[in-house]
Amino acid sequence: MIRTIPFAAIALLLSVLFAQMTANAGVTIIATVNGKPITNYDVEQRSRFLGYATNIEITDQNRDRLYEDSLQLIIEDKLRLEAARDMLPDIEAVVLPQARDFINQNFGNDTTSGNRVLMNDGIDPLTVQQKYTSDLAWSNFISTKFLDKFENIEERVDDEIDRMRQNASKPQIKLAEIVLTPSPTRNIEQTRGLAGDMVAAIRKGASFTEIARQYSVSGSSARGGDVGWAMSEKLPKTFRDALESIENGAVTEPVLLDGAVYILRKSGERKDGIVDASQSRVWLARAILPLAADASDADRLEAGARIVRDTESVTNCEDLGALNATYESNAVSRLNDMVVGDLAPQMQKLVASLEIGVPSEPLSFAEGVASMMVCELLEPQLQLPPREEIRQALIDKIFGSLGERQLQRLRRTAIIERRDG
Repeated sequence: MIRTIPFAAIALLLSVLFAQMTANAGVTIIATVNGKPITNYDVEQRSRFLGYATNIEITDQNRDRLYEDSLQLIIEDKLRLEAARDMLPDIEAVVLPQARDFINQNFGNDTTSGNRVLMNDGIDPLTVQQKYTSDLAWSNFISTKFLDKFENIEERVDDEIDRMRQNASKPQIKLAEIVLTPSPTRNIEQTRGLAGDMVAAIRKGASFTEIARQYSVSGSSARGGDVGWAMSEKLPKTFRDALESIENGAVTEPVLLDGAVYILRKSGERKDGIVDASQSRVWLARAILPLAADASDADRLEAGARIVRDTESVTNCEDLGALNATYESNAVSRLNDMVVGDLAPQMQKLVASLEIGVPSEPLSFAEGVASMMVCELLEPQLQLPPREEIRQALIDKIFGSLGERQLQRLRRTAIIERRDG
């Protein structure tokens, strides 16, 4: 008879074997959180995972800081998990399957499980599982404890949609964020220094998304820091100033605001808001009177005068197309369904200057002299984000604020002992 070994037992066995292989110097307790131990092995593995997930290279210069950050993150994980257990005793069993799914989604591939990939890179899978379990348990805890804060969420979504409609034409910026706050072992200046190191690492190829997931205290951290589109005028002036100086895809220098340090990434910009004229679609017609490449200025002036005479009675694109056929230029008369923003700058200016059904003044091109006409101009329709996306963004904002305040309370009441060695 073949017995099936539970996945949890297999994972535990693999973790024990992994620890035995890597514990050359022995495992010692370096801190306790309300009596629960944290070992040097726990912190070393979390440090490795931080470097692995974020692509921040571990060097002699930053090793101690990453070690200290890892210890603080584990302390917070234990505080959050303990609070969740007190309210929801079976929370770990509830979220464990989802934590395992996250590991496979983020680190696995078609042929290898996430656990095996991590082990191959020198990282204990249980270290990562514990981090995700804490994240998910904390999310459930905050949602349950502050249920009343989320009860009117649908009304807030409606209000947000109305606000978007009213401000549809105002400039917007697409953002992602990393939000850092001081910790018991890292003051505001040290936090700003950490943010500076992160910016340097991101500009060298480190993952903004994973740094946000690992470090950011904002509710957007679960989505890799993604904030979405924000109205420029609603952003703090310090944010606007920082964002104006960078290109799309770039990150700002650390920005200090209200006791927190922000790193912002700009990934898009709408000068005219959701209803951006550059996204209009246009249908054009043209009639080209061909000229030789070496035609003189006099020839071009004469061709222009003829174009003016020939288009005097033209009032629609069909007539202009018929005129083009008489010129035998072999040029296609109709240019259909083009995005204005994709046209050359001079052509965009021309389209903006024309009325529908009115021929343009003569235009000189390499192949001859032409008249152009706008047949149809379809302005972009108001396309709001999906309701679920708006709802999630609002939930993330509420969650981030509540979560950080609650974690501060847990820190103040916890008994945290750190040991030397």
